[in-house]
Amino acid sequence: MLKDRPETKIFSPTYESVTEKLYFTVKEITTNLKSFIEETYSILWIEGEITNLRHSQNGNVYFNLTEEDATLKAIIFKNQKDENIVPFLSDGIKVLCLGKLSFYPKTGECFFIVRRVEPLGRGLLLLKKEQLIKKYKHLFVSQEKKPLPLFPKKIALITSLFGAAIKDFLKIAQQRWNLEILIYPVRVQGEGAENEIIQAVKDINTYFPDVEIIVITRGGGSFEDLAPFYTEEIILGLSQSKIPIVSAVGHEIDYTLCDLIADKRAPTPSAAAQEILPSRDEIFYKLDSYRKKLTKQIQIKLSLWEKNIFQIKSQLEQNNPLVILHKLKEKIHTFQYILNTRINHLLFVKEKKLIDFKNQIKFYHPEKRILKLQESIESLKSRLTLSINNLIQQKVSQVKYYRKLLSSLSPLNILERGYSIVKIYPKGKIVKSSSEVKNGDILEILVAKGKIWAEVKNKE
Repeated sequence: MLKDRPETKIFSPTYESVTEKLYFTVKEITTNLKSFIEETYSILWIEGEITNLRHSQNGNVYFNLTEEDATLKAIIFKNQKDENIVPFLSDGIKVLCLGKLSFYPKTGECFFIVRRVEPLGRGLLLLKKEQLIKKYKHLFVSQEKKPLPLFPKKIALITSLFGAAIKDFLKIAQQRWNLEILIYPVRVQGEGAENEIIQAVKDINTYFPDVEIIVITRGGGSFEDLAPFYTEEIILGLSQSKIPIVSAVGHEIDYTLCDLIADKRAPTPSAAAQEILPSRDEIFYKLDSYRKKLTKQIQIKLSLWEKNIFQIKSQLEQNNPLVILHKLKEKIHTFQYILNTRINHLLFVKEKKLIDFKNQIKFYHPEKRILKLQESIESLKSRLTLSINNLIQQKVSQVKYYRKLLSSLSPLNILERGYSIVKIYPKGKIVKSSSEVKNGDILEILVAKGKIWAEVKNKE
């Protein structure tokens, strides 16, 4: 990259050095500026952040290269666009651009004519990966993944014949499981490798429908070596496969778009063989364990069945017709005894009730009933007469008592003993204290026999 800038010397006269009138036309200045800028900065690299990116209808791409408070307008002409890079450019990306500066006298603006763009920080492949993941996010969801068969009989291996991946996979596969492996050789790096991989997937789907799993694998490499597995073609091609695909590309830390679109991802070729192929030893161990468990379960079942047979035998013996008849005969005798006992008891109870009814009939005979009622009436009359007489005597005694009591409590009886009642005339207010009257008041004095009127002359 060219970053060395040529030294430029610009003559800047001072006001004192100008002895005569010096002036330029606008056209002269803009022409000089254009010549100076384009000759001085004919080719250079400029680093900056893309802002105000826009694609014009004529095919040109316009944007600004920005750094803090400095901005430079840039343009990529239609015939100079790199279709592998331009579609992935966006605002906010830091880039390193190769090109030349150009000045347009008509507008008085300086433009950077870009010939080449390189992303900084995140590389182009990583940038493409992020944008393709956003674009095809719906294809990466787990609901779209096809299940892998547990015991495959035939699989296809898409890989290079000259790499270590095929050896690692076949070595593990031979150790774990007996099956048919179809090897489809392809290039796994370099330009156009993704097309060979996609064609291999199509051919296997078309001509080998009995293949149960397709494995795409290669060993590790640089990010650029894995470039075919980061393409849009890989996403679209693998998503069309009706056969489930396992991706085992690169090292464990590598996670390509091929891994994302595949139905299963394995970190290495060896791991892919271990994950999709069952282990004979493990299966034999499990089968032996299942055999032991089954034998134990059969023994338990046989023991239970033997117990059930014994119980059924006992039930059959108990259900023997002769035994049942004998038991029924015993039950009949028992029921007969109980029936006789209950009948005798019932007859005794009924006979007793009959005797009671006869006695009750005699007791409730009309003549006896009338005599008893007459006796009861006479007795009631006597008692009622006696009660009335006693009540009359009690009432008379009470009247006499209350008369005496009223007489003793009458105020007139008190007057008979020499007392009198003094009232203020004509108000009729009873005098209880000397303070209630004054000199000259007329008093009405009630005695036992008659009344006396007097005038108050003095009080004490």
